[in-house]
Amino acid sequence: MPNLKSNLITTLTTAIILTQCTPSSNQLSNNLDQIPNNHTNIRKIITYDTPGRCSEIIAYSKNTKLLLTTNSVSKDISVLSIPNLASGHITPIDFNKNKPGTQGINTNGEPTSVSIHPNRNIAFAAVNAQHGKLIAFDLNQAKTGKTKFILDQKVGTHLDSLAISNNGKWAVIADEAEGNSKTEGAIILVNISKIGTSTHLPTYKVKDLAKAIGRPPGRIEPEFVAIDPQSRFAAVACQDDNVIVILPLNANPKVASIIRLPRISQPDGVNLLNYSPNTTLLSIAEEGTDTVSIYKINPNQLKSPPTLITRMDIRSLSGTGSRSDPEGVYMFRQTDKIYLAIAIERANKTLIMDISNPSKPIKKALIKVGNRPEGIIVQKQAGKSYIITGDEGKPGKGEVSIIEIH
Repeated sequence: MPNLKSNLITTLTTAIILTQCTPSSNQLSNNLDQIPNNHTNIRKIITYDTPGRCSEIIAYSKNTKLLLTTNSVSKDISVLSIPNLASGHITPIDFNKNKPGTQGINTNGEPTSVSIHPNRNIAFAAVNAQHGKLIAFDLNQAKTGKTKFILDQKVGTHLDSLAISNNGKWAVIADEAEGNSKTEGAIILVNISKIGTSTHLPTYKVKDLAKAIGRPPGRIEPEFVAIDPQSRFAAVACQDDNVIVILPLNANPKVASIIRLPRISQPDGVNLLNYSPNTTLLSIAEEGTDTVSIYKINPNQLKSPPTLITRMDIRSLSGTGSRSDPEGVYMFRQTDKIYLAIAIERANKTLIMDISNPSKPIKKALIKVGNRPEGIIVQKQAGKSYIITGDEGKPGKGEVSIIEIH
């Protein structure tokens, strides 16, 4: 018969050793309070095979109930009607019935990013052809399978990301200028307040960007843009430079401050959320190091460097092997909680963290989605939140996934 006293001593000793071996809270992933993934308030509704072979960056229009997805394979924008996100019922809209299959909106180039106007039924897209261009089209017409362009303006060289401010005034564009080491990457602001009444909108390039980052002009590669919910400033990931640029939104844009990330971080997706009157949270998908970090920014003191709150080890959280590649991040509120959703490309999963206390993230769920999730957004309907991912495939079929949380 086993010696119960001996077993008890062994168990207590092991527990003490494990407790003493736990690293401090400022190290990777060890400030994560993990709990099982069986919460009934989180469920995947659908992974849907979209027309074509790619669904990368996505945007949802709450007025027209249309989901737009960029397709770099067919070089168009797929349009999906989803009136009720909870139902998972998705209807693709065909824009050319003379061709087989379901055709998207032909952008006359490769669309790399898409975004919705905050209070008008207009969508914007960054497109690359012989040069970069900003286009805009009517979503009311798109709902009927018709294309009506409102804007088609040359902007930059090789555009990678686009975001629209909630006040409807600014489009912020990351011009990666990829493919030519002599071409200067840039961050460009476009005043879109007169969209629909002018065929050419004012543009403003961020001044002295290369000098602020400390890199040769031809080596700068802005990658992804996020704008704070109150339209005061933007955060731009410069992937190959391992920095995040913080800049105010105005007609004379200058770099306010810079976050210098660890070497080979290769930041991709970024997102901003108001946490308190003097604190905005910035989340960063650090693809190169398989980490996601959260910083705090004082929106009233943008020249003060943002402060690191925590950095999470996504490889261990997602259970992947040699790589996880977090691509996109999105923070949102639901009931009395704040959540962070992370699209993990190599795991084909979405990780959901409770960051109500951002210094101690709690793992809530790890949900399987489609092949290679890239873009990620969150929409509200009927008091619930819906995480939507663009699962790009490449190789494989392109898909979109919808996850409900309440």
